[in-house]
Amino acid sequence: MGIKNAVSKTIAYAERNGIKAAFYAAMERIKINSSEKYSYRELSEEVLREQNQEYRLLAETGDAVRFSIVVPLFNTPEVYLKQMIDSVVNQSYGNWELVLADASEKSLDVAISAANDDPRIKYYHLDKNAGISHNTNRGLEKATGDYIGLLDHDDILTPDALYEVSRVIKKSMQKNKLSRFIDCPIRLIYSDEDKFEDEKGVRKFFELHEKPSFNMDLLLSNNYICHFAVMRADIIKRLKLRAKFDGAQDFDLFLRCCSEAALSMDMASGHIVHIDKVLYHWRCHRASTAANPASKTYAYEAGQAAIADVLKSNNINGEVVQLPHLGFYRVNYERGILQERDDVACVGGKLVNKKGRVAGGIYKKDKTAPFKNMPVSYSGGLQHRAVLTQDCYAVDIRSMAIDPLYKDIYKDVVGIDYVDTFTDPKADTTALFTGMSEDEIIDKSVRFCEEIKKRGKRVVWDPQIIKRV
Repeated sequence: MGIKNAVSKTIAYAERNGIKAAFYAAMERIKINSSEKYSYRELSEEVLREQNQEYRLLAETGDAVRFSIVVPLFNTPEVYLKQMIDSVVNQSYGNWELVLADASEKSLDVAISAANDDPRIKYYHLDKNAGISHNTNRGLEKATGDYIGLLDHDDILTPDALYEVSRVIKKSMQKNKLSRFIDCPIRLIYSDEDKFEDEKGVRKFFELHEKPSFNMDLLLSNNYICHFAVMRADIIKRLKLRAKFDGAQDFDLFLRCCSEAALSMDMASGHIVHIDKVLYHWRCHRASTAANPASKTYAYEAGQAAIADVLKSNNINGEVVQLPHLGFYRVNYERGILQERDDVACVGGKLVNKKGRVAGGIYKKDKTAPFKNMPVSYSGGLQHRAVLTQDCYAVDIRSMAIDPLYKDIYKDVVGIDYVDTFTDPKADTTALFTGMSEDEIIDKSVRFCEEIKKRGKRVVWDPQIIKRV
């Protein structure tokens, strides 16, 4: 995105967090940039034809889900607007409508022409610009689809975006033997994304964002869902966007949509689905938030307020603070996460070795440790996952606190009485686990957390709690 932009971002970071923190952040960024080899691979025309043929067969039976893509417009540059519209028109899946809610002072000729050419494109010139949330809600009112997707006016969809989303919905409908899309348990679907910029007519893609499966605590740390997001129509029309969170209106929407399922049910299984494929290209230009996060600092304050609001709505007491990287947050629970959250039964911290590198603390199903050997001063890449509280497969018994209800299970798996090694700084892990090898400790940690998850409870990793090993 250019040397000038990188320098300005580094200076701004230093002003917020100090020179030392900025130095480590810059070093990490340099390492990331030097190792990035991402390039988006366009689908072949043959593949897109096959997808379209599959759609046509489905449409003949009347079982094709209808999508509404809602786009609020405001003084959108013609070239960006045309590219956005073309990305929808060129979808391999055909049962869609594009709802353009235009708050520009003058009607946009490109949008009017597109609506005249394709009856699936609905153009509405609004009587006033009442802000992003209100303008989008006006578009939602006009949407008639079974599921509704949100698209920014200068971004683009991949040609297989709606096809891939339709496959997820179809699979759920068949599994649950349903006939009405309003009965489908899936309330939100989101995909991976990347960024792009046009340089002299050449489109360059970069910064792939590969997202995890639904992760409630990660969502309470950052709007990792972002683009492309599609929501069941009745839910998004009920929730709507709220103007008091303008700047983070989509984040607020996702938080409310997900918390309805995830904080009132155990794991939101089958309600929120991730497609591990890039379906959305986020445009970068000088005025965009993607290229210059500091250009919309008010948005991050709105995001902070949105998290606080969802906590309050769920009777969870906690303070939301902003982390050094813009758009990333932390919830400091008033009585601790185990006391404030009924859905969480186990929490663990970060293990750091004598060399100042991550030694473990968080584990995947295969018992590997993400971020292992990474300098503790690093944040974990462009999405800063190494410093964000998040749901995980397992945490380490050397830095673990559990709900007292599971003490007996802990003793059965670990072989000793439970001791809180997470909140008690005096807990001597060396003495507690004498005779256990590193592999045995990790194995017991994973097996215990698996037992917790079998009971429908969350295991959460809190990287700000550091245990030296």
